[in-house]
Amino acid sequence: MRTQTRRSSPFHVVVNLVVSAAVLGAAIYGYTFLGERKRPQRSKPPKLPYTIVATDEIRFHSGPVAIDVNGVVVPLRELRLASEVAGRVMELSENVRAGRSVKAGEVLLRLDPTEYELEVKRLQALSQQEAAEENSVKVGIENTIQLQELAKKQLDIARQERERINALVTQRAASASEVDAARRAELAADAALVELANQERELAAQLQLVQEKRRLTNVLLERARLDLARCVIRSPLDGRVVSSEVEEQSFLSTGAPFIAIEDTSVVEVRASLTADQMFWIWNSQASLPTLDATDPAGVEQTVSSVTDRNPAVSASVSSHFGNETHHWSAIFERLDGVGIDLNTRTYPCLFRVDTPQSSLEGRTSRQLTRGMFVDVSIRTQPNRLLMRVVESAVRPGNRLWLNADGKLRIVPITVVSRVEGDVVLEVQPELDHLCSLETTRIIVSPISDPIEGMPVGTEKAAKSGGERTAQDAAPAGDSGRNNAMRVPRDPATPMQVAG
Repeated sequence: MRTQTRRSSPFHVVVNLVVSAAVLGAAIYGYTFLGERKRPQRSKPPKLPYTIVATDEIRFHSGPVAIDVNGVVVPLRELRLASEVAGRVMELSENVRAGRSVKAGEVLLRLDPTEYELEVKRLQALSQQEAAEENSVKVGIENTIQLQELAKKQLDIARQERERINALVTQRAASASEVDAARRAELAADAALVELANQERELAAQLQLVQEKRRLTNVLLERARLDLARCVIRSPLDGRVVSSEVEEQSFLSTGAPFIAIEDTSVVEVRASLTADQMFWIWNSQASLPTLDATDPAGVEQTVSSVTDRNPAVSASVSSHFGNETHHWSAIFERLDGVGIDLNTRTYPCLFRVDTPQSSLEGRTSRQLTRGMFVDVSIRTQPNRLLMRVVESAVRPGNRLWLNADGKLRIVPITVVSRVEGDVVLEVQPELDHLCSLETTRIIVSPISDPIEGMPVGTEKAAKSGGERTAQDAAPAGDSGRNNAMRVPRDPATPMQVAG
């Protein structure tokens, strides 16, 4: 058997080689002739020399610009009432409790008036006594005047008697003793007249003293009546009781505050505004003073006094109560302080609400109360050229991308407000100083690597073969609209919103 195996071995080797060569040849044939396919011809589109962007038209904003801030309601004024007289509280109103409302003229409490009533009666009696003394002095003066008339007549008689005796002495019909007696009688009558005159002056001085005492008594009587009236304390205004520190039958000393009442007829809303927000309030057309342009001194006065004035800027206050939103009209009142708050670096402002009661048709009105958090919308009238763009057009760092004649322009902006999903902003410097308004549009699509001056174009320009003209940069029919968007440079001329 070993001899037979060795004889067949070369044959098997040849067969294996032939079969292997046949299989290899068949594989090469199949790969070469059966598996060969023609590759399709692929043509790459030409690379555009600019970046395709989506643009939007330029829209200018006209009308008021709303500045939205948060605020808190504070009372216009808070009064702390104190008793001007001392006494025991005999009657106390049920509204003298924290949180209760009081009306102007309402009696808050009554003090025991007994002591003050007695003082009034004492002074009235004293005044009547002094009035009687005054009448007595007046009667004495009248009597003295009558006695003076009699003394004058007696003096005249004594003079006539002395003159007769002197005439008799010349005729040697009277003696010297008779002359002396007549002269003594005349001097006595004259002395009586002088005494009555002195008595009249004394009575006049006494009358003046009594009258002055009576005036002083009347003043004290008025003071006593005033103290008596002060035993009844009334509310000086319509308001709400903040705190009360008095009870019935307690003793109230003079000058001791016992109740605090806040005014509810008018309230204020305190809000903090940034310097940028205050800039638009100070530059509102409603608050700008009218000065003569030919007066250079007036111009300097305007610049220095803008921040000292209270601009008449209207505002709206709103608050939510469940599913109801109530609104109140307000007006910018003043700055709460003399400058910027050092902690927040903002301007504390006060807005006056003259009607704290809201008017919501068919529903219960709500009143602004102390401590309420509200939304304040300030309606300013800017005197500057503003634009209105979609929010996606505002780039990081407050930048705006423009397609100006096929070139990318990056301009800084100042965001003013947001209105219905759009952003109201100011371009610095002004847009018409940078490019032509007719061939400029706002880029709203992203750009991977924006560079100032890089070529940009729209999809329409790419489809038309890369020609980027002014007509390709703007949709058909928009050229007339862009021409109409050129606005006058006079800030006082109303600006129309394109669209």
